Amino acid sequence: MSLNWAMLAQDEPVLLPGEHQHLFRQHGVKAILDCETPDTHFEAKGKLYVSNQRIVFVALPSTPSLQTLNIPLRNLRNWKLEQPWFSANYITSTLIPVPGGGLPRTGKLTLTFTEGGAIEFTSVYRNLLERLAVDGTTEEPLPAYEPPPYENH
Repeated sequence: MSLNWAMLAQDEPVLLPGEHQHLFRQHGVKAILDCETPDTHFEAKGKLYVSNQRIVFVALPSTPSLQTLNIPLRNLRNWKLEQPWFSANYITSTLIPVPGGGLPRTGKLTLTFTEGGAIEFTSVYRNLLERLAVDGTTEEPLPAYEPPPYENH
């Protein structure tokens, strides 16, 4: 996950090479990110985009500390859809930072869908994760096997 990394054109993320059109767009999303270190608590309202490669939150209006959150699909972990009786649906998750992405450590992300769309988001996201699993890609390559050193007694 990276902070203020996504390039924008007219307040929408610019597609990356190999990235397909946005599969999901939703206005009225409130994002709260907390990495539990000084200066790493962010809160903003904006628009959420999902493509075949990433999730992008665009803060509207942007602030000096938060313009965008760029989340590779596999870096959103342990996510859970919450459907409270008297407030908007929201998703809680753990975010894994990317090297050089502007966040020092893993953080907690809450996305509140104040104008609806949480169920559609989870459906699109779940389908993307299933496709990634079917393609045979893994999250991390296994380490190469090294046999134990031979000892002759």
